[in-house]
Amino acid sequence: MINLLLSDKKSLSKKISTARVICILSLIYVHFPPLYGEICNVNNFIDYLVVLISNFIGRTSVPLLSIISGYLIVSSILKYKYTRLLLNKTITLLVPLATWNLLSLSKDFILGGAPLEDKNIINYLFSVYDTPGILPLYFLRDIFVCVIIAPLLLKLTSGVTSIITVISLIILSILNLNNYLFINDKIIIFFFIGIIFACKGGEEYFESKSLFITSALLLFILTNLLIFIKPENLLDEIQIIISIISRVFGAIIFWNVACFLANKFNIEKYSSVIFFTFCSHTLIISFIWIVAKQLHIVPMTYSYVIIFIISPILVFIISLMTYKVFVRLFPKAQILLTGKR
Repeated sequence: MINLLLSDKKSLSKKISTARVICILSLIYVHFPPLYGEICNVNNFIDYLVVLISNFIGRTSVPLLSIISGYLIVSSILKYKYTRLLLNKTITLLVPLATWNLLSLSKDFILGGAPLEDKNIINYLFSVYDTPGILPLYFLRDIFVCVIIAPLLLKLTSGVTSIITVISLIILSILNLNNYLFINDKIIIFFFIGIIFACKGGEEYFESKSLFITSALLLFILTNLLIFIKPENLLDEIQIIISIISRVFGAIIFWNVACFLANKFNIEKYSSVIFFTFCSHTLIISFIWIVAKQLHIVPMTYSYVIIFIISPILVFIISLMTYKVFVRLFPKAQILLTGKR
């Protein structure tokens, strides 16, 4: 019985690690220029393909990361005192947040970007009230806020209370009432769902081929709805509802893909470097884009599409090489960029 439990725990850990890798690699599509995941006018198949991939794959990869964070925080709450928990998360979340944004600030200064007086340095580094220097790193800030209130959320996971809490968080997001607390107020919704799974179980029910196919089909329909109707032609509340539903389908899709890949490959072995990839990917994309322009690659051409499609692989290879060199040369400084990971 004990061996079975250990085996199940190891299997779940492998799936979670695999999910982290594929979700982080997928969100690279959202941050690739010049569209950066925005839905624009679609004039031909290339335009459609780029926008579809960015939103069908890229934008919907983040919710599962939030669910995983919520799932894992429960064991940390049970293991550590609250002050120790916050200290650990300060090291693993806020230290890398500030370090990478400081590197970005240094890069802008060296390359002659916006002058320092045009920036709010504290917000640039820590994302206090708006997105930081490296935009996607606001995720670390929002997760830290989730951690602060996690013990309270843990008390709301019983029966009907959990359902009421999820509905309340969704309503707050639709009415835009908690954006003063979160940069992206959808993160707390999925973080809490992860806490519920950790307390109640049931994640195995979402590992289903039929559920995967259904979710993929419905997400494809919703994504195309936004592409051809245009978000600006919809009420803000409708946009948010579609966004939340799309993210639910995306989480189901990515979880099933992760479960499949975890049974076939050892992708989880890259989980130690994937956080480095997450933090560095926009800087690496900037480098790739500079090279692409030097090679006279024009957006929305066939050569651009090739680079766009393989961009997660390119970014990962470059980040992996950089990570190995960095760890070898500056092993003691690793905590600054990866937070003990």
